[in-house]
Amino acid sequence: MTNSKIEPSQIVREFNAPRQLVFDAWVNVEHLVNWMFPVQGCTCEYLSFDIKDDGSSLHKVTMPNGFEMWLLTKYEEVKAPEKLVFLQYMSNEAGEIVANERMPDWPKHMLATLHFEAVDDTRTKLTFLWEPRNPTSKELAVFEASRADHGKGWGAGMDQLARYIEAL
Repeated sequence: MTNSKIEPSQIVREFNAPRQLVFDAWVNVEHLVNWMFPVQGCTCEYLSFDIKDDGSSLHKVTMPNGFEMWLLTKYEEVKAPEKLVFLQYMSNEAGEIVANERMPDWPKHMLATLHFEAVDDTRTKLTFLWEPRNPTSKELAVFEASRADHGKGWGAGMDQLARYIEAL
């Protein structure tokens, strides 16, 4: 494990929706299944969900080409409507944490910290921080080497969220 301070990747977005709705879109499965994927044409299915402090969820994202990706999420802090903190892991359908098949040295423990700020009654600023927790030196090197691409996955998810919220 490395002891160096890690600079998180950051994505900042504004959404044309009240803060409570944007927060709810991150914690209510009825919303999550409609946007928690990187590109249009994907499907998202939650097999289990207990989205609260010390809770967890397991979901599957199926890409348009049929590739399936399983994700286990462990929630550390769910403070409506201002903050959400979770660890997300690659997993199998049983919810067991597995290595990323496409990037074997990708950090196993990825921490996301989200801050929801009301810009006004109808707009919300979301600050998303993303970093590995207790990475090995090899995992940290992979994280840093891919830093320029960090906004592609979660950034695309934010695009899906914006489209979903606009359609409500």
